[in-house]
Amino acid sequence: MAPTTRSQNSSLRSSPAPTSPPSSKCSLSTSSASTPSKYSKQSSSSSSPPPPLPAKPRILILGTGWSGFTLAQRLSSSPISTTHQIVLLSPHRTMALTPLLASAACGIFDFRIAEEPVRRLGNAGQLVKYQVKVERVDLGGRRVWCRAVVGSNGNARLAAADGVPGEKDREGEGGEWHEGDGEFEIGYDTLILAPGSETNTFGTPGVLDCCLTMKSVQDAMRLRESILDCFELASLPVYEEAKKKELLHFVIVGGGPTGVELAAEIDELVHGHLLRIYPDLQGLPTISVYDVADRMLGQFGEKLSEYAMEKFRRRDVRVCTKREIKGFERGVMEVKDEGEVKFGVAVWCAGNKATSLVENLDVKKSEGAMQRVFTDKWLRVLKPDKEEGIVEGVYALGDAADIEGNALPPTAEVALQKAEWLAKHLNEIEYRKADGKGMEEEGFNAYIGRKDGVVDGGGEWTGKGAWLAWRSGSLEWTRSWRRRCMIVLVWVMNKFDGREIARR
Repeated sequence: MAPTTRSQNSSLRSSPAPTSPPSSKCSLSTSSASTPSKYSKQSSSSSSPPPPLPAKPRILILGTGWSGFTLAQRLSSSPISTTHQIVLLSPHRTMALTPLLASAACGIFDFRIAEEPVRRLGNAGQLVKYQVKVERVDLGGRRVWCRAVVGSNGNARLAAADGVPGEKDREGEGGEWHEGDGEFEIGYDTLILAPGSETNTFGTPGVLDCCLTMKSVQDAMRLRESILDCFELASLPVYEEAKKKELLHFVIVGGGPTGVELAAEIDELVHGHLLRIYPDLQGLPTISVYDVADRMLGQFGEKLSEYAMEKFRRRDVRVCTKREIKGFERGVMEVKDEGEVKFGVAVWCAGNKATSLVENLDVKKSEGAMQRVFTDKWLRVLKPDKEEGIVEGVYALGDAADIEGNALPPTAEVALQKAEWLAKHLNEIEYRKADGKGMEEEGFNAYIGRKDGVVDGGGEWTGKGAWLAWRSGSLEWTRSWRRRCMIVLVWVMNKFDGREIARR
């Protein structure tokens, strides 16, 4: 469909600093408003009316991770929300505050603090949100195909199996469900790609069946219960000491920031709290970090990495580098050149991979285990290698994207930095105040336990100052004052009365 001209409305332009105002601005109407989707298989008898054609240009944001949620939050409260319709597409009802998941799992604060409701962003009426999975993007036609995933809250395994609702619910009080129900297409003027990433098992057998992950609040809940179950089992008089050591062996696969912070939190929980209420298990718990690389925290400077590993070794946290994991069975990990390693709980934090949506995009992407969409320093998506230039009206950020020539790690810090910058930049473009400066890298940090941390950015520093920088970040991670107040209150309660997890 050819673009239609909107002379009365403004639309975002792709250039960072336009030199002269265009005579008119182009945008595509929502194609599903007039033409049935070729992608949808639904029959006319069961089709639902598509979203109405907006009177304003549409900004479409794909994803509610750190980048998508933060960008939507900033745009919905900025001047651009009065001139544009902002639409948010995500399979999730809540956004997981991933840097807080390990802390929540280890009892520092309640799980409610580790997630934010997405629909809260639309309370002011400046944002529309659909709980859907994006199936396909037509960059040339500026259209997106969606499928509802209501009932899964974005759970990857549930959502991938079917759309809406589960098979057992397809016939019931709501009547019959037909193939294609909940599918629709929607057009856009400006597209923000922030679909995040998926857990990468690297084809390792047994990972999904025998390991936990740390992607959602549900994952954090399972980890907490699994740790407590292991302590309860080990406290029974029916097991020999060797078996108790196996039950109390907590394995983290992956030496990046997520794995290191999780190991640090579990170490604090076990030795600072749980062993006080399980005194008979003193000396039995072990925490191990396995990684195929030659050092932990490979994204950080080598000195910081060595500092973190040395601190772990002093606390008897096993740092097992240059280890290749062959596979998992229940309670057993097979390691090359080491053999069988038995454990009570294993958490897979070894890396991420691109979503199928990113894999199918015809744009320039990085190579390696995780394909990421390449952008320029203004976060504009680049055309594939066989072409030159940018894809008009399309930006990308978060885990799914990287700046060509300035690779940044797929961390929450980087996602936040990009989202904050892009929200400001889009408003500057619209109101012709862009200064032409691109996104610039800021620092990032990691917690290594016991009031210690490492910071890389603005110099390299460690110790209590780095820990305070990380701890203050806990307040910044939350997206509302309500949760910030709750965190401070829980810190005070933990200081004087211990963690709630050790009182259960």
